[in-house]
Amino acid sequence: MAMSKYVLKTSCPDAKGIIAAVTSMMAKNDANVLDLIQHTASDIGIFMLKTLFETPNPFDRESFEKAFRITADRFKMSWELHDTNRNERVAILVSKTNHCLWELLLKHQDGEIDCEIPLVISNHPHNRGVTEQFKIPFHHIDYKLGKTAAEERIQQLLIDHEINLVTMARFMQILSPEFTGRWKNKVINIHHGFLPSFTGAKPYHQAWHKGVKIIGATAHFANELLDLGPIIAQEVIPVSDLSSINHLVQIGKDVERRTLVHALKLYLSHSIFVYKNRTFILR
Repeated sequence: MAMSKYVLKTSCPDAKGIIAAVTSMMAKNDANVLDLIQHTASDIGIFMLKTLFETPNPFDRESFEKAFRITADRFKMSWELHDTNRNERVAILVSKTNHCLWELLLKHQDGEIDCEIPLVISNHPHNRGVTEQFKIPFHHIDYKLGKTAAEERIQQLLIDHEINLVTMARFMQILSPEFTGRWKNKVINIHHGFLPSFTGAKPYHQAWHKGVKIIGATAHFANELLDLGPIIAQEVIPVSDLSSINHLVQIGKDVERRTLVHALKLYLSHSIFVYKNRTFILR
């Protein structure tokens, strides 16, 4: 018998009997639990549950959701149901620097990133040749149009291509609060976040002149707070005082590549739970 697999993500105030209620509801609706990950954030009294289950085809999603709402309402749950056979549609935003773009496209081509990438959008024309190698459409949007007009064009492209998630692969433009608000927790950005105090241009140059001992990167959801959105993934690596500025730049690029890909994989596996301005990773 053909089976379909789904992931149910739920979060609610902590209480007794949540898991029993969820699994009982699934059993009554012909769903078989394959995996279950739970966490209670006792500091804030929030319970989180990620449940992977299978169900015979055809799956009556509407009836399942209607039945689950009874349990959800009982425990005041926020919840999402994801079909594991339906790939997320991811758009990439990039400027001139392309090490993260290359990493995403290569990992996607190799099947390591399980999603669709219908388009790449850039405020510069420089990376058109890169995307053409992977047969992915490239859209250049000139910010000389003005920020508002440029973002409107980006927004329309995202709608036209039915995009679910946006990944900023070193997109060197600040997104407006209106844009990030519309795409709340749907825009992943990579930031040289373990270089505190080194904002603006050439952060690795600033770090070298300060004699830092570690460098790293932070992948986070972009919001109106610029680089202060909910953190998804981080990585650091020690550096030697014998390293040159160019060596720091190269190490930094490697860390940024790995961290961004890791964050994207966490999102695509439905492992990220967001509470206010922080995340919890269940995997």
